[in-house]
Amino acid sequence: MLKMYREGADAGSSAAFWESTWDDVSFDEAVRHCDVDPLKPLFDRYATPGRLLLEAGCGRGQYVAYLSARNVRVIGVDFAERTLRELRGRVGSLLLAGADVARLPLRTASVDVYYSGGVVEHFEDGPEAALDEARRVLTTDGVLLMSVPYYSPARRLLARAGRPGWKRVRSHTTDPADDDSVFFQYVYTPAEFRRLLTQHGFSVLATQGYSIMWGLYELPILGRLLPRSSQAATAGRRAAKGAGGRAKTPVVEPTWRALLKRLVVAEDASVPVAGLGVRLLRWMAANMMMYICVPTKPA
Repeated sequence: MLKMYREGADAGSSAAFWESTWDDVSFDEAVRHCDVDPLKPLFDRYATPGRLLLEAGCGRGQYVAYLSARNVRVIGVDFAERTLRELRGRVGSLLLAGADVARLPLRTASVDVYYSGGVVEHFEDGPEAALDEARRVLTTDGVLLMSVPYYSPARRLLARAGRPGWKRVRSHTTDPADDDSVFFQYVYTPAEFRRLLTQHGFSVLATQGYSIMWGLYELPILGRLLPRSSQAATAGRRAAKGAGGRAKTPVVEPTWRALLKRLVVAEDASVPVAGLGVRLLRWMAANMMMYICVPTKPA
């Protein structure tokens, strides 16, 4: 696996780092993006009426707000207290709790769906405690949806070339303090994270690579050519406005643009022919890998 570092005083496991990062993101825009999120089909399948979904590490809360508005029972947990206060101010009806995902304030076997997207890789001493806690709170017929950064073929090539701030490691270890850089995250091969999940009581049903564009940004040439998604979204909003900042009359989206959105934004691999390219890019350069799991049945 890879160990990644970042410059600065706040490590990837600190609330201060994430709160400052989320300050730069529009909450309303993030909620709207859930309609075309590559993970939406998973939520549609598993977050069904009558089941309780926990988002462990809910961050700015777009999934909690989006799913709650669609009558899904959702609890959001995060350690970033300031972000939670701001979220309660925006949507007071949400069920939120400030807590560590390794020490959840929930009863044993009380959660039907446990979702955690890009959280446990930020613990320098490893995700084991969080995995044990996920196993504890899940019902026996529950589902775990957990994603971590993917050690893709593209990242393997970059690591061999000596990418600054990346170090190949065999185990989770805590480094001595460094004035120049701090720990950010681990990046796992599918075999490595499957092994961790198995050791902590889960059976992996399927995996799905996603966030292809963010994975491609790491490639030196493409990273300079591709527009960042937030910049592209801002440009799109500006283009959709007329004089005085008012939105123009909605028009029917051209077929080619709708198809491009399905491929590039939603990463829809079901599109005939072009979907094969989505699958290839998921394998080659996806930023994240989602693991769909169930608790292992006792022998």
